[in-house]
Amino acid sequence: MREYLTQNEQPRTVYGNWGVHYRYTYGVAGERFFRELKDRGHLVASVCPKCRRQFLPPSLYCEDCFVEMTEYVPVEGHGTVYSFTVLRESLDETPLATPIVAALVQFDGVAGGLLAPLQGVSPDKVEIGMKVRAAIRAEKATASIADLSWVPA
Repeated sequence: MREYLTQNEQPRTVYGNWGVHYRYTYGVAGERFFRELKDRGHLVASVCPKCRRQFLPPSLYCEDCFVEMTEYVPVEGHGTVYSFTVLRESLDETPLATPIVAALVQFDGVAGGLLAPLQGVSPDKVEIGMKVRAAIRAEKATASIADLSWVPA
């Protein structure tokens, strides 16, 4: 028998543990991106078959033409720091032993960009417009964004 609330003045309280089970997927384009990152060690962008515009991170549909994108191309060369921030505290607000620079990097001819840690440079030396390249962890790769970081080019 089901019980329905007919009056919201006296809702019932139910005690106990409610397990929430879910599975988050990367989606078609995201799965291809992370598989290439893990298995082949490079970044890929999706390409619109109509306007030839490239998107990073990959997208399933072109935002201009609204057509499905099934072609992927490697993103090569150096990227440019578009924006960055310096993290000095962890998420629980405890000081970090070493600050982390999180940099949003864009590539010429590619729409979008990726946010990842910038390593190998002190926070006071980072500049917008700085040239960087992708450093992709090959050992113990997890097919996640944690496999990616930036280093000065």
